[in-house]
Amino acid sequence: MFSVIVAVLLSQTAVEDAGIEPPDAGVEAVLDAGPVIVPPSAQCNGEPEYPPSERASGIEANVVVQITVGADGGISQQSVANAPSPAFEAAALRAVEKCTLSPATVNGVAALSRIDLTISFVPPVLPWTITGTVVGENGEALPESTVSFAEAATRTDENGNFSLTIDTQPPGDAWVTVDHEGYALKGFPEVFKSGQVTRVRYAMVKSRGYETRVEGSRLLPPVPDVDKSPQVSRFTLTKADIDRTPGALEDISRVVQQLPGVAADPDLLANFFVRGGGPDETIIFIDGVPLSNPYHLGGFASIINPMLIESADFFAGAAPARYEPALSGVLDIKYARGDVKKVKVVADISMLTAKARVDIPLGVEGLSAVVSFRRSYFEAYFAVLKAIGLFGQNVVAPDITEAFARVSFRRGKHLTMATFTHASDGFNFIVQPGEQVLVNFAGNLALQNNAQIASLRHEIALGGDSELSFTAAYLRDQNDFNVQGAISLATAALRNDVVLRSDLKYVFSKHNAFNAGVQYAWRDTRLTGTVADSRSVPPWAREPIVDSHRPSLNINPSLTRNLLSAYAEHTYRPIEALAFEGGLRGQYDVSNALPSGSARLAAALTLPTLTVIKLSGGYVLQPISTPLALDPVYGNPRLQAERVGSLIAGIEQPLPIEALVRIEGWAKFLSNLVVNPDTVQAVADREAAGLPVYVNGGTGLAYGVDAMIFGRTRQFAYNLGVGALSAQRTNPLAANRSTYPVQWEQQFSVGGGLSWSPNKHWLVHSRANFRTGRPYTPIATFNPDATNSFYVPQFGETSSERYPFFFELNLRGEYRFEVGPVSCAFYAEVLNVTNTMNVFSWVYGEGDIANGMPPTQGRFNHLPIRPFLGIRGEY
Repeated sequence: MFSVIVAVLLSQTAVEDAGIEPPDAGVEAVLDAGPVIVPPSAQCNGEPEYPPSERASGIEANVVVQITVGADGGISQQSVANAPSPAFEAAALRAVEKCTLSPATVNGVAALSRIDLTISFVPPVLPWTITGTVVGENGEALPESTVSFAEAATRTDENGNFSLTIDTQPPGDAWVTVDHEGYALKGFPEVFKSGQVTRVRYAMVKSRGYETRVEGSRLLPPVPDVDKSPQVSRFTLTKADIDRTPGALEDISRVVQQLPGVAADPDLLANFFVRGGGPDETIIFIDGVPLSNPYHLGGFASIINPMLIESADFFAGAAPARYEPALSGVLDIKYARGDVKKVKVVADISMLTAKARVDIPLGVEGLSAVVSFRRSYFEAYFAVLKAIGLFGQNVVAPDITEAFARVSFRRGKHLTMATFTHASDGFNFIVQPGEQVLVNFAGNLALQNNAQIASLRHEIALGGDSELSFTAAYLRDQNDFNVQGAISLATAALRNDVVLRSDLKYVFSKHNAFNAGVQYAWRDTRLTGTVADSRSVPPWAREPIVDSHRPSLNINPSLTRNLLSAYAEHTYRPIEALAFEGGLRGQYDVSNALPSGSARLAAALTLPTLTVIKLSGGYVLQPISTPLALDPVYGNPRLQAERVGSLIAGIEQPLPIEALVRIEGWAKFLSNLVVNPDTVQAVADREAAGLPVYVNGGTGLAYGVDAMIFGRTRQFAYNLGVGALSAQRTNPLAANRSTYPVQWEQQFSVGGGLSWSPNKHWLVHSRANFRTGRPYTPIATFNPDATNSFYVPQFGETSSERYPFFFELNLRGEYRFEVGPVSCAFYAEVLNVTNTMNVFSWVYGEGDIANGMPPTQGRFNHLPIRPFLGIRGEY
């Protein structure tokens, strides 16, 4: 496109040739008596050609060419003012050659003049290719399926594979539609990606009389397909789920917290507890590598970068054998491969963090990279907390820094990825004596953590869904903790991990699939320093925030493990409506002669109504990782793996509307749990008798029901989750109450979300979250210690009382728009809209022993109403 800005420069000769006399001195010029000037003009034919060498960049450029036009209409001089590259400068000059120039005239006489010609280069729409597979309800290939996008269409081959190339961008929302005889016509929302290749896997469902498919805004989440595999308790999450969950705060862990059967403190902490299990009973993986410490600042936020998430599978029970054994749950994160052919840039700035991701081809066919960086800035947020007295004036706001780089090389069936990840954080909490703040503490608390992960992965495609992969990874995690106050505690923990594994996934046919793998893991944990003596604290219990005046211990445990493991999984479908699945993992710690592992059997039956009934049973042995429990002086380094047997029954049912219902009943039978005495005297007695303080002897029972419904209409999407559970454990060493509910037992929880998208620009979410209170051990009384001038709390029955219920309503609005080639979004959230003062913990001060005033109860609340704003751009 051409546009003209005229600036006429007349020489004195041109004025004289036109017969114009200059005015006498002192005589005012009469405006309407001046010369008649006609500006120069340009007539350009066609569109300027976009430079071929710049097509990959996708830059939209406006180049100004300044042209001096002679009296004869020829170009006497020209220059380019603002070309972004030499290629655009040359293209602009070539475009000028297509223009016919007319000089300016003064009273009809041609004159020397200048014209500014703006040449707009709009990047051409490059072909976009969608390639993938169309499969049926049981994962079988569907040949001869019709796949269409806008006006383009193709059919799948005998293996269900297809490739569809779209040359022009369709207007507005667009869907890929898939049609196969005997199956319901189904639409999949996609976004045109100029110059890129998108790999997909489309699952179809068979037609039924009441089939309804809604084609609405692609901003709304689709309803999950019925899962006809025997796998139970699996939730598949995406990066978009983070954006659609108000209060997630850019963290997928907080999305998991919203699922039924998951206990959490969603506004304060990112960690979560699955079906009555503790924090060490769930393992988080990134690209198959287990994380030893997946959280910043002890649980404030996870180290998982939301910009990098390609997919995530959360297992609330009965995890497959390919994962290391876990008593409760597994969260498996897959990061973006960075396998791109065009530059892609995403940047996001919010009130919490600034983060960016860049995908870039590296100039060699098949070679590309993805880099990402995230940095928090809580300084402004903590300035407000200081102003209202929640924290002291000397508190240093927490900082979180993450960096990620991955280089990918694809050649034929081979893909190699080299990855490096860095995560660090720090926090300094300082309270001067006498300073009135929320938390009862005087002194200095400092936290610092640095973690690095380096990995190399090679994948070989074996045809269809079959694949062979090799992974090597090194993890280093350094954690420093220091408390200086009434008591001084300081620890330095260093963990080094090396993981080597190989995995084979082989699909024999639509009836037979097999997975197998081997793994070696070397883990070295070293902890030195002074810690509070918690050996008399009842396991699985929670106490209020109070100075219990327990003594401290100097510990120096060093634990090295050499873990060899192998696993195998097999899925067999004798008929289309029936499937069986089994998995077995054996794991052996060579250094300590400790076995562990997992086993699972499952079945799924699909009825003619498309109702899927599932049944799964499993057994898991998970090794202990608590440093104090394994300390050779104060603990027991010979502790065996804890065990759980589980039984899960589930049903999935699509509804006549676009909706899906999922209900699961589950039970966990725990044994060989690590326990310790619950009184100081009992600890001393065991030590005097030469018995270890920690032993395998606890048992437990947890059971419950989880239910969810997902649905959508043209402009609305909704979900509702309900969970009910009971989780109790027994400590045979207890002198107090021996059987009691665990601190992670939220007996009833309900969460619902509603999303509205009236058009392709607006997306509005709301989410309400209700949870019953968790158990805690109350303080019965305070006994004065006149010698040391403080009060000592005396605790009542273990886990005999509960905190009040938790309720929170969160809102999020998002407006999406385009600025040239950049897709942008403004978003705003208001969390805890009702400003409900939910209690996180009871808090007790020191009291005044001189005046006989014992400590009084206060409350540490969850966070009040708070807004968040942000802007995101994607190029």
